[in-house]
Amino acid sequence: MSFQREVTKNTVLEINYIGKHGVHLLGGYNANQVNINAKVAGQSDSFLDAFNKIRSDANYNSPLINLLLSGNAANNGGTTRFRALNTTALTQGSVAALALATSQKLCVAADVTAGICTSAQLNQRLLDVNGFSSLLQPFSQFTGGLNVFDSNDVSKYHGLEVIIKRRFNAGAFFQIAYTLSKSMDNRSWDPSLSTISTGSVQSASSTPFNNSNRNLNYAWSDFDRRHVLQGTYVYELPFGNGRRFASGVPRYLDAAIGGWQLSGTLLLTSGRPFTVYSGLTTFSNVVNSLADCSGCTREEGKLVVESGRNFWFDATSRAKFTAPAPGSIGNTGRNFFLEPRYFQTDASLSKTFRITERVNFDLRVDARNLTNTPSFAAPTAVLTSTIFGRINDSVNNAARRIQFSGKINF
Repeated sequence: MSFQREVTKNTVLEINYIGKHGVHLLGGYNANQVNINAKVAGQSDSFLDAFNKIRSDANYNSPLINLLLSGNAANNGGTTRFRALNTTALTQGSVAALALATSQKLCVAADVTAGICTSAQLNQRLLDVNGFSSLLQPFSQFTGGLNVFDSNDVSKYHGLEVIIKRRFNAGAFFQIAYTLSKSMDNRSWDPSLSTISTGSVQSASSTPFNNSNRNLNYAWSDFDRRHVLQGTYVYELPFGNGRRFASGVPRYLDAAIGGWQLSGTLLLTSGRPFTVYSGLTTFSNVVNSLADCSGCTREEGKLVVESGRNFWFDATSRAKFTAPAPGSIGNTGRNFFLEPRYFQTDASLSKTFRITERVNFDLRVDARNLTNTPSFAAPTAVLTSTIFGRINDSVNNAARRIQFSGKINF
C-alpha cells in the first residue's frame, strides 16, 4: 500500500506499507534429537528425573538408569557406568549430552566381565541389548545426526516506509528514507548448503530446539532491523561563474573553484538481534540451550571499556545471566538481545575539467566511512566462555578509506 504526494515544488513525500507472510518455507532439522523426557513402563522416573537425582546425590542409584545400562533395575552397575559417561556434563546439568551418551553406549570388555553383556554382544549398544533401542533417540542405529528437509517454516514482515525525495533542481538532489519494521520467523538460516546449524553459533538458533514444537524458535529474524535511516544527496557547490558566490571571476580562477560537486550517503540502523547461549545442552543435544537472565530487557547491552577491552555486557549485566536448569531451554529466547547500532556515512567530491571540446579530465576524492566510526559486531554470547560479553575489536564496517582518482575522457 503506497501513498505519494508532492508537498512542495520538486519535493515528494511517499509513505509505504509492506506486509509479507511466508508459509511452507524450506527448513532442516535433526530427526535423531534425543528425548530427555523418555519413560519406561513400570518406572516412575523419566530420564530427566533420574538425571537430576543422580546429579544431586552422589550416593543415589537410579532404577531406571540401572535398567537401561545393565538390564536390571537393581544392578547399581548401570548408574556407576552412567556417572562415568560424561562427568562434566553431569556436573553442569547437560542432560541432553548424557542422554546421547547413554543412547550410544556400547558393550565393552569391562561390561562383559561385570556380566552386563556377553562376549557375543561386544560393541553392540547396551540399549539394544537390554531392549530399549529407540527410547532416547528415534533412529538410534545412526551414531550421528539424521538431517531432514521439510517445508514447515514460517515468516512475517511488517514495514512502514517514509520517504522524502527532492528531484534534482538548482544544483541539489536528496532522498531521505526512514523504515520502521518488524521481521519474525522461526528460521533465518538457509539450510540448502549445510542442512542445519548446530551448537552455539548464532545461526544455530534457526535449528529447532524441539522437533515437536517449532514455535520455540519463533522470534525476531536474524536480519531484523527495527529502525533504519538512509539518505543520499548530490549538491553542486555554489562557487564560480553563473553561481551564487564568486560569479564573474577570471576563467582560470573559475576553472579552479567552479563546478565542484559534493555527494554522499548515510546509513543509520538499529542493531541486529543475537542469541545468548548457555554453552550447555540442558534441553537438546543438537543446539545449546539459551541462557537465563534475571531482569534483562532487549536493550540490556551498552558499549563499555573494561581493562582496555570493549564489552557489550558490563559486569552488572553479566551477573544477571545464569545457566538454565536441566530440562529447561532458557528464559531469554532466540534473538532476544540487540547488538550495537550501525552507522556509516560516505562522501565524494568531484569536478570535471574541460580541456578541449573533445577531451576532459575528471578528478574525484572518495571517502568511505568518512567519520571513521566503528560499528561493533555482536559480543561473545556463550555464557560458559571466559570472555562472555566481550566485543574486543570485532566490527561490521571498515576503517575510513580515502581514495583520490582521475580519469581522462576523450
